[in-house]
Amino acid sequence: MELTEHQKALFDDLTKLQQKFALGIVKGLSQIDAYKQAGGKAKKDETASACASEILTNPKVKAFIDEMNKEAISDAVMSRQEALERLSLMARASLHEMVEFSEAECGTDDNGNPIIQAGWRFKNSALQSAGALSAISELTAGKRGISIKLHDPKAAIKQLADLQGWEPPKESKLTITATKPLSELFEDDDA
Repeated sequence: MELTEHQKALFDDLTKLQQKFALGIVKGLSQIDAYKQAGGKAKKDETASACASEILTNPKVKAFIDEMNKEAISDAVMSRQEALERLSLMARASLHEMVEFSEAECGTDDNGNPIIQAGWRFKNSALQSAGALSAISELTAGKRGISIKLHDPKAAIKQLADLQGWEPPKESKLTITATKPLSELFEDDDA
């Protein structure tokens, strides 16, 4: 976890116990566990809880934790740009870019005709981008073999169009019920 300059300044204002406690809270530990991990001296859970609560109410500790949580929430939410990029990858995804199709002769039938077995396999997974693989919506194994289904590229393109504002404006109808004649509502100011 890389701290911003502001976060570093807030962190440096804390005591060692407060620093370790705050990092424990940010990592998702309970108050008591964060206090114990930080090296708090309380032996009983009730005392540890009281000490942890006291540390947590310290304005400097609270400011650091709030700043770290704000950053975590920001990282967790997909940005508009990320959404556009992900949808673009789904719209452009092609099964032929991810899968190799092949046929192999696996013997002959009773009449001596070759039996051809069709198959497919994923191309080298090290060469596959995570974005391309995210275009796969379903991968199932059944009695007819393995089935692969991609997200609908037309739906991805439609969502991109909506997000980018490519759609023409929708027709809107407006009905006005006036209680006064329009001539009274829009009188000429020159009169």
